[in-house]
Amino acid sequence: MSKKIIIIGAGIGGLGLAALLAKRGYEIEVFEALDRAGGRAGLLKEKGFTFDTGPSWYLMPEVFERYFSFFGHSADELLNLQRLTPAYKVFYENNAPLTVTGDLKQDSEMFEGVEQGAGASLENYVQSAEQTYKIALQHFLYNDFTDKKTLAHPTILKNAHRLAYLATTTLNDYASKFVNSQPLQQILEYPMVFLGTSPFKAPAIYSLMSYLDFKQGVFYPKNGIYSLIAAIERLALQNGAKLNYNSPISEIIVEDKMAIGVRLKNGKIFNADLVVSNADLHFTETVALPKNSQSYPESYWQNREAGPSALLMYLGVKGDLPQLQHHNLFFTNEWRQNFDHIFNQKTWPKNASMYICKPTQTDRSLAPKNHENVFVLVPLPAKASNENIEKFADIYLGKIAKVVDVPDFKKRIVFKRLFGPGDFAAKFNAWNGTALGMAHTLGQSAIFRPSIKSKKLNNLFYVGGGTLPGIGLPMCLISAELVADRIAKEFA
Repeated sequence: MSKKIIIIGAGIGGLGLAALLAKRGYEIEVFEALDRAGGRAGLLKEKGFTFDTGPSWYLMPEVFERYFSFFGHSADELLNLQRLTPAYKVFYENNAPLTVTGDLKQDSEMFEGVEQGAGASLENYVQSAEQTYKIALQHFLYNDFTDKKTLAHPTILKNAHRLAYLATTTLNDYASKFVNSQPLQQILEYPMVFLGTSPFKAPAIYSLMSYLDFKQGVFYPKNGIYSLIAAIERLALQNGAKLNYNSPISEIIVEDKMAIGVRLKNGKIFNADLVVSNADLHFTETVALPKNSQSYPESYWQNREAGPSALLMYLGVKGDLPQLQHHNLFFTNEWRQNFDHIFNQKTWPKNASMYICKPTQTDRSLAPKNHENVFVLVPLPAKASNENIEKFADIYLGKIAKVVDVPDFKKRIVFKRLFGPGDFAAKFNAWNGTALGMAHTLGQSAIFRPSIKSKKLNNLFYVGGGTLPGIGLPMCLISAELVADRIAKEFA
């Protein structure tokens, strides 16, 4: 008889794991607190507008390709992928906008036009990033580190000196060795926000992200990122997984040092041979489990660094916004100060860098005729509340209007929905209201990140952004594969 596995949460990690385990013959039942799958990668439909509520960048396509191949499909077949050209546009306070095409030759010429010698420097930077990325993908990302001998692979040993340097140098210090211009440094450093950390703290090993931007490319699935969630949900159902929505759990039931099931908030109990949590790891450990079963008790979290929270704005705008591309970044001149506000002072920055997505540049079905769909993300400190959220949103909207030179931008907004730090805490049980989870600092990456398996309960596992390998849609799918393989190995 196949083993019964309960998965808590239908974010991409939990959903991806459900499909993998169901295909392997396990009896799978998923309990999700929300009314649909996806977690932070959700969907909002209002007044003819369709918004992806969280992630909007489709990077690391080989991870998705690998995942779908397990089911006999290709990513392009299921998602109808389109490579974005240009990849994104960058706005500055006092400099002309720059456009990153995703073609290294063109982007090197753009860098050279800003700073003499920066074109060749970019090529060297991206070449190094490509080497680092390929080592990470082959030896670190698909690794749960149960076998420490994997760290002694010849490729790792051959590159040990270089990897050690990248691990102990901040990204800001590393990028500044290649380019002097702040606008160009900002382009090389901005991905750290999406890894939940600061370029002034993140190890330079994460320079690998620039390989994705400048060489591998940025893609878009037709109908948005949620089509990725919907595709994985279909695979889970087709392979026999049972998905329960509007079903929040109150606790993981433990007996004789084993997780034997879950109790829902409505009081119903469901038993299982194994339990996997895709819920927020802090919530799982400090709320859902009894104290003597916690691998990561409250004392552990007191010494951890949360990634930033965010103000998210979902905007329906009347008329065209030709100034914006699909992906857009706005960088404040006060670059270091902005990160200091978020990670050290823990205050809402008035002059903030922002990410602006206009998916109607690529997909007109996401808004009514003669309207644009605009999503704005403003990084904020963890532990922030929703107090004064409307006031700060108005400040940031005014900044956007000025930077993109659309004076009547605010007047043209016909739909607006805000989502802030308090909402992350309430809707996702997010630790400290973080939008992303545990920051990718050196001490919270790779082997130092929480394991995929409980240290206290032999049949409790974790999947998703809180565990290995980390934050982001592709990372969560890799996490699902790691957990599926570990379960198959230990509970055949």
